Amino acid sequence: MGSIPTQLEVEVYIHATESVDKVINSLIDLLTTNAPIIIEVLYGHYGNPIYKVSSVIKDEELAMKIITRLCSSMTNRNQLMETISARVDSGGNIFIRLDKQEFAQGHVVLSDGDDVVRIKVKVGGDNNGQVSPLLGGSGF
Repeated sequence: MGSIPTQLEVEVYIHATESVDKVINSLIDLLTTNAPIIIEVLYGHYGNPIYKVSSVIKDEELAMKIITRLCSSMTNRNQLMETISARVDSGGNIFIRLDKQEFAQGHVVLSDGDDVVRIKVKVGGDNNGQVSPLLGGSGF
């Protein structure tokens, strides 16, 4: 059995100065309408709203479709493959961070900053920490 995504988790924080609609619409475009999206309203130190938007996809087929869409849309996919060892934990989970501002404009760009869309791909199967075949089948 090869590497297969068993769960996909997405999380992003949207501040009051940012376009909530743009980020959420970009998230819907990536995840498809079948994915559940949870929006929580939090409040900053001065009472400003901060939106925590998250989604957990436990359907393996849907998770694979999303990964395929993500990878095929990524502008710097070579960077992902070059840095993959730093993005995988001991359990074989893949951590991808996307530039939130670019994402709101419909672009999928890796980022190592703090203002990001966080994606965690839980990988199942007999992968022995090898996730390249999973990504290789996803448009790389």
